[in-house]
Amino acid sequence: MIINQIYSIDSCDDVELNIKRESKLEFRLTYDDSKEIEAIVCIIPGGAEDMNSYIYIDDYLTRNYKVAVININYHCIGNRPHLGSSFYLDDIDKFILDTSLKAINLKCINVYDINSYENLNNTFIKIDQEIQKLKLNQQLHQNYKLKTHVSFLPFKNEYQNFGIMQAMDILNAMFYIKENSPFKLMGGGILERFCLEIHMVDI
Repeated sequence: MIINQIYSIDSCDDVELNIKRESKLEFRLTYDDSKEIEAIVCIIPGGAEDMNSYIYIDDYLTRNYKVAVININYHCIGNRPHLGSSFYLDDIDKFILDTSLKAINLKCINVYDINSYENLNNTFIKIDQEIQKLKLNQQLHQNYKLKTHVSFLPFKNEYQNFGIMQAMDILNAMFYIKENSPFKLMGGGILERFCLEIHMVDI
């Protein structure tokens, strides 16, 4: 029978940036409990998708081969709107917007008061209305467009570490299954050596 088990475990803090981790590492283990497992396949989601986008791949591999599949929602995978992130303005975004507004003499909007998505949306609507007034009064060129910048606030209050935390999560998921495997691991120390080789890679 095909088994799908979701794990939520402690991973590691961000030693590089000295930030204590608040979120759990989540991953899915899929295997056929009627088969003798000969290999563990680790799927690393990409292309702005998470482990839920690959469930059919996990199922296909475990049905057709003697493998277990680990699929990992590594640190900051929720950095796209369809994966749970939201739009917001960080300090640099606010500075850019404030400077752009002052450049066209729009001083009636305090961008530093924006503290929620609703505020952000309402502020942009107001800015658009004010720009239309300036165009009607021929104080701005008709083709003028305000260029600004917004950021994504990742799901689970995480942040973009650009690879280090993600790589550690992948290792930690593999180590966890090695130590807590629901099936017999074959091949002696092969998994240990594989993890060691990944760990030694200069990332």
